[in-house]
Amino acid sequence: IACITSCVSQAKTEELQLFRGDTVVLRGRKRRETVCIVLTDDTCPDERVRMNRVTRNNLRVRLGDVISVHACPDVKYGVRIHVLPIDDTIEGLTGNLFDVFLKPYFLEAYRPVHKGGMRAVEFKVVETDPAPHCIVAPDTVIHCEGQPINREDEEESLTDVGYDDIGGCRKQLAQIKEMVELPLRHPGLFKAIGVKPPRGILLYGPPGTGKTLVARAVANETGAFFFLINGPEIMSKMAGESESNLRKAFEEAEKNSPAIIFIDELDSIAPKREKTHGEVERRIVSQLLTLMDGLKQRTHVIVMAATNRPNSIDPALRRFGRFDKEIDIGIPDSTGRLEILQIHTKNMKLSDDVDLERVRRGEGWWGGGGDQERGGYPVEYPDKFLKFGMTPSRGVLFYGPPGCGKTLLAKAIANECQANFISIKGPELLTMWFGESEANVRDVFDKARQAAPCILFFDELDSIAKSRGGGAGDAGGAADRVINQILTEMDGMSNKKNVFIIGATNRPDIIDSAILRPGRLDQLIYIPLPDTASRTAILNANLRKSPIARDVDLAYLSGITQGFSGADLTEICQRACKLAIREAIEAEIKAERQRQTHPGTAMVRWTDGPTDGRTDSLLLHHQHCSSHTHYRDGQIDRQTDRQTDGRMDGRYTINTSGGQGSGSGGQFRDEVEDDLYQ
Repeated sequence: IACITSCVSQAKTEELQLFRGDTVVLRGRKRRETVCIVLTDDTCPDERVRMNRVTRNNLRVRLGDVISVHACPDVKYGVRIHVLPIDDTIEGLTGNLFDVFLKPYFLEAYRPVHKGGMRAVEFKVVETDPAPHCIVAPDTVIHCEGQPINREDEEESLTDVGYDDIGGCRKQLAQIKEMVELPLRHPGLFKAIGVKPPRGILLYGPPGTGKTLVARAVANETGAFFFLINGPEIMSKMAGESESNLRKAFEEAEKNSPAIIFIDELDSIAPKREKTHGEVERRIVSQLLTLMDGLKQRTHVIVMAATNRPNSIDPALRRFGRFDKEIDIGIPDSTGRLEILQIHTKNMKLSDDVDLERVRRGEGWWGGGGDQERGGYPVEYPDKFLKFGMTPSRGVLFYGPPGCGKTLLAKAIANECQANFISIKGPELLTMWFGESEANVRDVFDKARQAAPCILFFDELDSIAKSRGGGAGDAGGAADRVINQILTEMDGMSNKKNVFIIGATNRPDIIDSAILRPGRLDQLIYIPLPDTASRTAILNANLRKSPIARDVDLAYLSGITQGFSGADLTEICQRACKLAIREAIEAEIKAERQRQTHPGTAMVRWTDGPTDGRTDSLLLHHQHCSSHTHYRDGQIDRQTDRQTDGRMDGRYTINTSGGQGSGSGGQFRDEVEDDLYQ
């Protein structure tokens, strides 16, 4: 059985005014403490304490953690202690537990024990008299009656969450410590200053950011009684029972003070009374207001609540004296993501090639190939704009032919700027219900503000931002109202909220002019068809994981694919890989048949990838499809009629006279058609 001792250097014992054999109290994480006997060890560094595994478990610490050592000169001899064994450590053991284990361990040893501590056999000290710690002397009565303790139940407490288990919200944790720990652990401080301690704290933010986890960590670190109320659980179909459940929760917390009452999903039980139709919800809100006003200062009870919909909570709860402080638990930034990754992988055996720095940064600019223009300065360097007294641009519009990488470029900008990225497909915002489309727009912008710094990307912007006044067949002018809501949200964005808007379209001529004015999407960036170097980069990006035949010349392919978009090149690469897979399967089937026909024949494996011949044939096929299949019954002629302000206005007309397509099945065109967007 391990002896509970701690070893420190001789210099440190003299500094702490301790002697060998003294009893000390060690305090670790989450207000855990245990008692040990001091031993000196000159090989131990001055700032280190050596202890065994049992002591570390009792303190909930790991190697390298920080603990505090306190002298305990007034520890008393115990009258009686009660210990129980852990069930899996006594399997197969015979004999009386007291005579075989406890008596030899404690006999004339004068060992200090602490309530809740475990020994290596393993026994847990369930109760001590006097509490919370004492020395087991020859006259101490040791009880070991009772059922053994289940290992799983005991180890659940070992994994209680603490401040060190939460990443990505250091600033918020500092505020919570000040508002919760000070009133619970030092209540006299507020009385001496003459300031009333806070009664309630509201944690709000997107789902999954750690609001509930923060509340549990605060309860574990402060040692306070923690009473969890899951919002929907207190609801009852019986009249008056829901309010009774709420009253019982507050009464239980007051009996066990200092205590923390945590209400999860507050919006489910405390909605705005003027907007709810149920009488039960109104009574619960009134009851909660009464209970929070009835909390006495001396009870040391703090109410914490969490929600991801703070604007739907009754405003009477959000005034001072109830939920005094509102803390935004937002989406973590790049540093916060690294902290979270380190916390979740600290017990994992990671491979040497795992780079958490690279994981938290995400994909770089290389994925798209060709589009390497910078567009994220307002998000990445907001201080530079502030220094020059300039308001950073609110947004930018990417326009150009389909398939040229506008969406991919927006994602790359977000990754490069280490900003959060929210992608919105235009038609997703439109619904059949009156007013709901505008509400969807408001929700999107609210989410972006919560996740700041954030890039909000509207794909297919022309589907929701067409010029107003032309929606005669629209359901009550829903499209016009959506545009008005977008304009209002863009104008109402505060400079403190670092949100940047990117729109993408291949029809910039039909977008409402109000969206493109200065102060909104005032920068228009044309994303053209890729040039030769860009096409080479796109081909390399698409084939970087594919086994390529030696006769494939990407430079040659990029030279003969003039006029192809990035999506076209991606499709060609994918089709070449599919053909290679098909030929590989057919070759294996053929070889297997030959082996069955001629048993002595060696098995030949087909390992070739896309070849130059396959790619050439696919280019011909792709050109043939774009020229004939899409417009089989007609020919597209592009007419450039007028040019205004340096921009060309392109129009399409379909000639249905049965003329031949402009492309031929076995030959590429030497000339590139005029670009609509130039």
